[in-house]
Amino acid sequence: MHRKVYHLEMEEELQDEEVIGIHTSLETHQIAFYLNQSIGARFVRTKKDLFYKKIKTPFIHFEWKDETMDLNCSLFSNKSLEEKDKQNLNSTSLFDIPLRNEVSLITEFKTVDFFIKSTNSISIEAITSHLKSWSPISLVYSIPVDQLKTQLNSIFD
Repeated sequence: MHRKVYHLEMEEELQDEEVIGIHTSLETHQIAFYLNQSIGARFVRTKKDLFYKKIKTPFIHFEWKDETMDLNCSLFSNKSLEEKDKQNLNSTSLFDIPLRNEVSLITEFKTVDFFIKSTNSISIEAITSHLKSWSPISLVYSIPVDQLKTQLNSIFD
């Protein structure tokens, strides 16, 4: 007996990622809470924060996943405080206060406080429009992905 074998050709459509930069003095959890309340997002803090190569301090990371809508959206901080002991710096100060240094996850955009990365353009548009109308946000803008692609891939892998 001969079986007929059918071959289906499927072209997997690569989804382009979109990234927006946010300038604000708010904390990450405040932005996540606002987006959860205003647009019905479901941002949840991940169990593991983001780390990048030489920087040993964590960068806060929230994620919103919805498999029915094929949505994967990340909100993460770009700035963190790195603390160094003054004992290693030959300090003669009166108090043992650690030296704090602000470091950036993505060094090309040091002034950006937070990033939101998503493969769903509809969610990015909703997030952008709501953040632009919120008064504690100074600036929200789209960032060309080709400028961030290599760094984002190495951070999220």
